[in-house]
This record gives sequence, C-alpha cells and structure tokens, in this order.
Amino acid sequence: MKSKKIIVNSKYIDQNGHVGEAGYLSIAIDALWELNKEIGTSKKFLELSCAPVTFSSQIDYIREVFEDEEIEFRIERLNPPEDKRKWVRQIQLFKSSGDLAVKIVANGGWFDLKTRKITTPPQEIMEIFDKNFYNPIN
Repeated sequence: MKSKKIIVNSKYIDQNGHVGEAGYLSIAIDALWELNKEIGTSKKFLELSCAPVTFSSQIDYIREVFEDEEIEFRIERLNPPEDKRKWVRQIQLFKSSGDLAVKIVANGGWFDLKTRKITTPPQEIMEIFDKNFYNPIN
C-alpha cells in the first residue's frame, strides 16, 4: 500500500469553508496520478497501451478537512475480482491526527488504449500493481 502526504490548498475548498465533494475526489485523483508518475506506471500505461478506467466511485465522508491542513493519501487495490479485466481500489484520506476523513472505493477496468475496449492487462502491469498497491490482509 502506497501513501503520500498532501497540504490542502484553496482550490479544493467549497463555500462552506472545508473540502467539498468535488475537492475530495480531485485531491485523490491528483495524488493518484502523481504517485503513478513516481513509480513509473504512467509511462508503462502508454508503453503497453493499457490503462485503468473508472466505472464508479463511492465516497464516504467521515471528517471535515480544511485549507492548509496536511492529509495523508493512501491507496490500495482491494482483493481482485474474478474477472481479471476489472479492478477495485480504495483511496483513504487521513487527517494529521490519524483520523480517517474520507474513503473512496472505485470499481473499474483495464482499458486497451488502441482498441478502446476493456481488456485483460499485461502481466507486467499486474506485477507493478501487486507490488505497489495490493495489501493481501484485506
């Protein structure tokens, strides 16, 4: 399971003075793509012409997060579905106190960038994801 610390900036804050609905998802996806760049999966997706695509996301809001607050982003791939063309991932955002602020569970699939269809990913991508995002304790 990978993690990353983030300082919340004003672009994620809504009219209520805290991170809003769209803000949480933006924080999570921004951090996810930053992490993909760091571990090299962004290049690997293009090289192997296969990348993840999200079908649905469920967001559970637990604690408020405010501007300039440090949060920790954690991502893990949950137990894989029977169909290897699909995936389930969980992103959690924790406050500096250690309290869980938000949990996002997403369902998706592996998208062939040439045929534009869902496909079974190359073994190389699965190995990268197992190494970096899979926590078999689930």
